[in-house]
Amino acid sequence: MIRPYEMSLGLPMEVADQVISTTDKVWEILLASRNGDLEKVKELRDECPELIYAQYNYTPPIHFAVREGHTDLVRYLLNQGAHEPGYKMYPFREPLDTIAEDRGYHEIAILLKDYAADPARKRYSGDNGRIFFERTNLQAEFEKVVDRNDVESTELILKEHPEFAKDETYFWGEGILLFAAKKNQRAMADLLLFYGAKVPEILKWVQFYYFERLDGATYMMEKGMNPNTMSWHHVTILHDMAQKGDLTKAELLLKYGAEINAIEEEYQSTPLGLAARWGHLPMVEYLLKQGADPNLAGADWSAPLAWAEKKGHDEIARLIKLYR
Repeated sequence: MIRPYEMSLGLPMEVADQVISTTDKVWEILLASRNGDLEKVKELRDECPELIYAQYNYTPPIHFAVREGHTDLVRYLLNQGAHEPGYKMYPFREPLDTIAEDRGYHEIAILLKDYAADPARKRYSGDNGRIFFERTNLQAEFEKVVDRNDVESTELILKEHPEFAKDETYFWGEGILLFAAKKNQRAMADLLLFYGAKVPEILKWVQFYYFERLDGATYMMEKGMNPNTMSWHHVTILHDMAQKGDLTKAELLLKYGAEINAIEEEYQSTPLGLAARWGHLPMVEYLLKQGADPNLAGADWSAPLAWAEKKGHDEIARLIKLYR
């Protein structure tokens, strides 16, 4: 779990019920949940009850407690009503009971199902997590003119304040190049890059912005975007493309040096593992031919063959066995 830059700035941040806490406190409770530190979670909850359902990138504390198998902490969070039964993890859109069952956490899966069967236990729902970035009027205007693709106005501001281009907190912490990449606005991208803008190394929504369009993604790669850019869960762009079965963008990433055997945290899988789990046969075949390790995973249950067999992708399972 990687701490995103904006989560280290102590900025005001909205948590449950529109209560305002800080990015530091939200990070503390998410990290404590990942680590299974029940006493720390209780301490933070006593300071601010709404932290129990605080979210960053749509991800509340119970997500980590389930993912890491902390049964006592899961039970505590459920007793606090700090779970929305309709919650689905971002961006893979799967519920917590699937995460628990995938990992063999059967007691946790039962706790979640019992909770879902009793709607009266739920105290919190919906999304939260808005961060209030501290901007001067000119900084706010800079973000607006970039969003409008107003190259002339952007250049006028940058001539006086070149440091604005290097501020990675623009556009929700995704970087000032976000929309230039998404919309393939090359003149704007070139201007921002000239003044020192870079694509942040840690991104939340890379597949939906920087890699939404092939032409925009290609241009970003040509201009030096790191092919191993990843999310705060260590999910690389190649993981995303493998999970979606997007061969063309996977080829682009490998051309520029993407790590083919990286392991992410959400499924403890390589790109090959995610392709196998989601049943993308052409992607599995391509990655194997490019040298993906058919045995590598973060755990036995998350090996590519294990995913293929568990999800009933028989042809993929046969193919992986040929490369083992």
